[in-house]
Amino acid sequence: MAYVVGLVLLGVGLLVGERLPDTDQSIEFLRHRSIVTHSPLVPLLLFLATTNSDTIPVRWLSLGVSLGFAVHLGFDLFPKAWQGYALISVPFYGWTSPWFSIAWIAGSLLLCAYMAARLTRGYLEAALYLASLVGLFLIVAEGEDTLLRPAIAVTCAALLSLAPRRSYWRARREGELA
Repeated sequence: MAYVVGLVLLGVGLLVGERLPDTDQSIEFLRHRSIVTHSPLVPLLLFLATTNSDTIPVRWLSLGVSLGFAVHLGFDLFPKAWQGYALISVPFYGWTSPWFSIAWIAGSLLLCAYMAARLTRGYLEAALYLASLVGLFLIVAEGEDTLLRPAIAVTCAALLSLAPRRSYWRARREGELA
């Protein structure tokens, strides 16, 4: 039963995580691509609350939100041009430079993918991580103009974030970690 609830909450997390960054468009004091909503803040808070949890539904909800943010940011990393609303905006400051916006979105993408990887326990959940990431990416890709560059960015973030987990799972399975 925990797996069924976990899968439902994973799906909810994926959808919420993919849509939440653009809520800045409906918040009066924030501009589009706000540093508040286009950051790993929400995934980080969920990660900190759930990282040590053994409860599958709770971890998978957090996993989904982190992956949803990662996919959203993967597409945001490749706007038509780095100007205007494509730039990160900071409340009470204004728009940031293109280089800062690129670095911020890329770093946030990598951190979200890494937090999601840290929430996995074993190879089965790593496969769930990858399947969820690919599935959400393909769903979001239908409404986007560009596909290849975001696919490369999200794939690199996923591979970089999962690579250290392989040795952790192996060490844990072999009894080297308590």
